[in-house]
Amino acid sequence: MPSHTRRQLLTTLGSTSIALAGCLSPSRPSGDFGDVTGTWPMSGRNPGHTRRAASGPTDPKTVWQTDLSQVRATGTPAISAGHLYLPVDAISDTARHRYRIHALRAATGEERWQVPLRSEPNGPPAVRGDHIVVTAKRALEKGRIIGFQTRYGDEDWLVDIDARLTAPPTIADGVVYVPDWSGRVHALSVGDGSVRWSHNVDAEAGGRTFTEPVAVLDGTLYLGSRSGKTGLVALDATTGEKEWVESTRTVTGGPVAHPEGVVVQSHQLVTAFDTDGTRQWSFNIPDAGVQQIAVDSQHLYVSAGDTVQAIDWNGEDAWTYEPPGERVGIPTVAGETVLIRSEKRLVALSRATGDERWSTTPGGAGRVIVTPEAIFSPESDGSVVALGES
Repeated sequence: MPSHTRRQLLTTLGSTSIALAGCLSPSRPSGDFGDVTGTWPMSGRNPGHTRRAASGPTDPKTVWQTDLSQVRATGTPAISAGHLYLPVDAISDTARHRYRIHALRAATGEERWQVPLRSEPNGPPAVRGDHIVVTAKRALEKGRIIGFQTRYGDEDWLVDIDARLTAPPTIADGVVYVPDWSGRVHALSVGDGSVRWSHNVDAEAGGRTFTEPVAVLDGTLYLGSRSGKTGLVALDATTGEKEWVESTRTVTGGPVAHPEGVVVQSHQLVTAFDTDGTRQWSFNIPDAGVQQIAVDSQHLYVSAGDTVQAIDWNGEDAWTYEPPGERVGIPTVAGETVLIRSEKRLVALSRATGDERWSTTPGGAGRVIVTPEAIFSPESDGSVVALGES
């Protein structure tokens, strides 16, 4: 069960956030989008984790690059209300804390604040209103959920979990949902971290292990169990009561929830269900290294090894993209294109045909996030690059 600790808010910016002067290395280029109104507020962009933005830049060039000082690696950010919130690995001779959260202005890359994290974060933060929520590992078998304020990064609340956490948070309708490895799902208020409910799923039948984030759609939570009783579980989002369960092989990715269906990965096997639990179809991907799936109303997009596969909602192969000599990263849908980060390029494919529309060559291999104005790419050298048409 979680233990809830209310943290007294720190009263000055100097006591919570590291001073901004001198915290960035010289950054080039240093353009300005003017205004960034689009959002990508959590892992997968929305509570269903579809990795789809309604639109994105169509002929992008680098607008700004921010090199974060004393940062070894940058994680996947979230964006909300014109600001990027970026988890980083900050190992250095002078840093007191290994991990931090940085807030940058999305229009320019200028840093607003940075705050230390006392534990290793699990993927991107989730943002709603004036709160940022991070899940973290405080020990091998112990986790932590922390709420920060967006204005200056003040820590607002903290909840310790007596189980391993590896999933980033999902926020829907003002509630944070976090599953753990003991088979328990925690529902907390975004505003103050108070526990709405906390249930152990199928504890009497051997239990389950939840390693991936909860997907939420139309008042239902979807979870994939990796061990114990493996399969797909649906819970009522308000009460945590079980709605239905379907057995599958070990769930290694997902769920992804879309009105067309709920999708899970079991190594090379991708399986789709109706939202009522009816199994639709399964599709086998030849390469074992299947990554996080993106979906829209037409297709599922699956990256594995050096191949991107588009599967329609009938479970049929729609198209395949195989760049010569390049391994491909996680797909992201942006308007009529699918963005793929390879080892050398960022490529936009037609989501209808898989044909290349454009490509560019930012370094690193981070997971991109997309708004109508910009593509934000965390890099492997401790920097963040923003691409757009301005």
